[in-house]
Amino acid sequence: MAKKSSAKLSKNVIIAVIAIILILAVALTVIYFAAPSVFDRIAAFFTQSNENKGENPGGGSALQRGEGDLQIHFVDVGQGDCILILFPDGKDMLIDCANYNNSSEYCTETLDYIDDYVTDGQFDYLMLTHCDSDHVYFMDEILQEYQVDNVFMPNVLATHSKVSSAGIPQEKLGRFTDKDTVNTACYADFFIAALTEPDCNVYLNVDPDESTNSIVITDDGLETPENPDADATYRLTFYCPTQEYYDTTNLGSPEKKNAISPIGVLEYNDFRIVLTGDSNEINEPVFVDRVGGYVDCDVLKVGHHGSKTSSTAEFLKCIDCEYAVISCNASGNNFNHPRQATLDRLVAEDMTIYRTDNNGNIVLTVNESIVFTVEKEVSQEVNRQGLTGDKE
Repeated sequence: MAKKSSAKLSKNVIIAVIAIILILAVALTVIYFAAPSVFDRIAAFFTQSNENKGENPGGGSALQRGEGDLQIHFVDVGQGDCILILFPDGKDMLIDCANYNNSSEYCTETLDYIDDYVTDGQFDYLMLTHCDSDHVYFMDEILQEYQVDNVFMPNVLATHSKVSSAGIPQEKLGRFTDKDTVNTACYADFFIAALTEPDCNVYLNVDPDESTNSIVITDDGLETPENPDADATYRLTFYCPTQEYYDTTNLGSPEKKNAISPIGVLEYNDFRIVLTGDSNEINEPVFVDRVGGYVDCDVLKVGHHGSKTSSTAEFLKCIDCEYAVISCNASGNNFNHPRQATLDRLVAEDMTIYRTDNNGNIVLTVNESIVFTVEKEVSQEVNRQGLTGDKE
């Protein structure tokens, strides 16, 4: 009698399992045809861990790209920023490239990493978001190693003694109109390299006013307000500080220097990635106003390495992202990045967090879905643990 009951129970369990599988199959089929973008995101969620384990973006060989893939590499430079964008049409862009301590080891590793992906010796676009050393240190090496066609940089004159002996024509120096200047050697090295780069267009990160964006990059190149690219495959829009901000703001404090960082929104295949430099509580509200209070995005590169004065609650509500990427070096940095309070705000928005200090090099691939590939796997519990302290 016991054997019959056991057999009957096993049969019922099998029937229940089959029924559940059939229900899931029907549900996924309905989603596939009724809401294909939702299906793609579900598929990406379940395949993501296998993708992560199957590739090593720090292993010295390039991560393969499928046709139509957009890749964004958040390169592990320690305490600093470096973002490599490989557009689906073969163009490429670098946003910032530095380590806070100007580590020769990090510089060599970073250049080797970039060289695996930019194999023709040429960059289409290079942007420096602001003048801090942890964003600029390696930029002159990039300009020495690669032919750069277009440079975007702050409206800030370098006044280190190196500049006066570099022989830069006065008409080029005269383009930098802000009364505030920067006297560091590392910014001067980049400044000289950018303004003496052969066959290179130099643009300032300045919007005429809050209704016009001066930097919009599409697959047809730089878009102008007079000639918008309605058929663009991808669009990268930078919301830069206005001329009025430069004219009326004293850049004497670190917070105000950081706030000149443009906030970029990269759009491709109905996905949006937000790029921030060291944006903070000063310019984030300006961005919120300029986009009308809400823009549905997917991935946030967290501002200022997870500083407590960046990624404000209002800003996070405005962009409504599912993923966050933080470039930082929690071990041994003196800035206490990323802050626990900032991580708590990201968690409150139910964001999955990636960090270069824990995950190493992080690659985001965007096509019909978005997939993260990381050098090192860690749990969300680990990535949600931040630091406290007095420094920003």
